[in-house]
Amino acid sequence: MGRPPSNGSPAFRFNLAEVTEMEAVLKQHNTAMPGRDTLEALADKFSDTVERKGKTVVQFKQIWNWFQNRRYALRASRNKVPGKLNVSSMPRSVDPTNPMRNVLPPSTGPKPPHMIGNLSGMTPAPPAPGAMRSGSDNSYLEFEAKSARDGAWYDVQAFLAHRNLEIGDPEVQVRFAGFEVEEDEWINVKRHVRQRSLPCEASECVAVLAGDLVLCFQEGKDQALYFDATVLDAQRRRHDVRGCRCRFLVRYSHDQSEQEIVPLRKICRRPETDYRLQQLHSAANDFANSKPAPDAAAKTPLPPSTASVPIVPPDVKDPSLSAASATSAQPSSNAATVPAGSA
Repeated sequence: MGRPPSNGSPAFRFNLAEVTEMEAVLKQHNTAMPGRDTLEALADKFSDTVERKGKTVVQFKQIWNWFQNRRYALRASRNKVPGKLNVSSMPRSVDPTNPMRNVLPPSTGPKPPHMIGNLSGMTPAPPAPGAMRSGSDNSYLEFEAKSARDGAWYDVQAFLAHRNLEIGDPEVQVRFAGFEVEEDEWINVKRHVRQRSLPCEASECVAVLAGDLVLCFQEGKDQALYFDATVLDAQRRRHDVRGCRCRFLVRYSHDQSEQEIVPLRKICRRPETDYRLQQLHSAANDFANSKPAPDAAAKTPLPPSTASVPIVPPDVKDPSLSAASATSAQPSSNAATVPAGSA
């Protein structure tokens, strides 16, 4: 979706047979990320097909990103709850198809102690999981990190070690989800480690606004990766059975000249935007509760003993009603006269 890369090369796409096979593999693994050997075998198999042999080499990262993107979509769909609002007829409201996530706002203070050590050099630390328990509740915080190799963002599987350099910001050694030890990297904590971006459900398009920083799935000729992007404009469209039909114009941060029109499914919003959904959901509830309750008296008939309805035989007419009717039928002397032919 959107225009092709600026170099004129066609965007990389998996064909139907490849997608079907990857769907089957994901189902076999119960929507968990398959091992590296499985992903590399798929890349080699797809590259050796008649359609791609000698033309396009399918890379491991392209396979990995497809599985990651698909798992995000499945995770978001499992979060659906009943009680939808009509987004099409209420474009400024929210459809609470996802439960409100209890996510901590980004902290400007120091990072957790297990991520930063007071050490002058590299010091191994016990492996820390990529998902940490929040101090305020029992929810888990998941993280993503920006790779220095390609500038893309990947989910963090574990924090392996930490170090403080004499010059510069502290760093952590991370293991990216789905990658092996040879792909481990030292990452700047302050600039390139953050809470994981959230895949957007169809009803959450109202939380994506112009000027927002988002994580966007960019499909190019040789790679399909998640990069930071800024939303330049949003075109709101009526939703249908397929879900959100809105389109967003984004500019990628790693290539300021590259702009693309993308659907909502390619966008992951930042957790800081959760407050918008909470406000819209609260406003929708307030609007629903502000509707006047139906008049109970109008719904409750009077008991037969208290009802007093005069019964008049059909052949008996009230003289006063007849006189009033005759009077109303006579034209008034004060009525304006319409000249002939004025109609």
